[in-house]
Amino acid sequence: MDNKNIFRSFVLLSLIAGSLHAADISSSTVANSTFTWRQATNMTLPIGESLHFVVKWGLVVAGYSTLSIQNIDMVSGRPAYHIVSEAKSGGLVTAFYRVEDHNEAWVDQGSMSSVRYEKSIKEGKYQIDESTIIDQPKRRYHMQSFRLDKNIYEQKEGEIPQNVLDVLSSFYYVRLMPLEVGKSFTIDVLSGDKVYPLVVRVEKRETIKVPAGKFKTIRIEPLLRAPGIFIAKGNKLQVWLTDDDRHIPVRMRSEVFIGHVSAELLPDTPPAE
Repeated sequence: MDNKNIFRSFVLLSLIAGSLHAADISSSTVANSTFTWRQATNMTLPIGESLHFVVKWGLVVAGYSTLSIQNIDMVSGRPAYHIVSEAKSGGLVTAFYRVEDHNEAWVDQGSMSSVRYEKSIKEGKYQIDESTIIDQPKRRYHMQSFRLDKNIYEQKEGEIPQNVLDVLSSFYYVRLMPLEVGKSFTIDVLSGDKVYPLVVRVEKRETIKVPAGKFKTIRIEPLLRAPGIFIAKGNKLQVWLTDDDRHIPVRMRSEVFIGHVSAELLPDTPPAE
């Protein structure tokens, strides 16, 4: 049994989570010195939304995760959504592979592009704290990371494409897109010091039952042209979003070496403000 692979899928499910030619993105921009921010019209995240999930490996409860939109913070003088993701192992699973992961993302409210990302990861013996400033006007990122388990500190910086998203923000961006069965779209995702094209395929409509209830959903499949963000090479990730304007995630499932790991929405999710 590959414990590390199982729990990497566990953590990835806590982050889950398109064409950039979507109708929601206006072609007009707002000037900021020599840089112009795009205007993401009709794209509003529900502040106060808090989603709670039970994570299972097959029928075994492996832990719990949450996704929340906490508030709006000012980042470099502009309002930004503050998004938080947490995942923790539970029960007997913690005895042989403890997971305590905390991820935070700040998404510029006007352009729906990432401006900051932080993570604190504890997976077994692996521990890392990482902070990334995403400078959209200069199209550069500045990352600092510290491997606590190996006492290694690194700083990196590099170029990024305009309107790039971090791995957590990309999931919320997908939720705001119009989802048409049979269509696909692509967004650029910054993960660590690399940018990957994330392709999202809209597969079909399904009615499913999870602990929070019965839902009409749209099933999507995020695909990478290179492995390493959402799924391991050869594995599949599927996400079920409510078939309405909110596109709330109610189930996420990833293949692992033996079986699959899934995250399902719990009924105690408080309503958005």
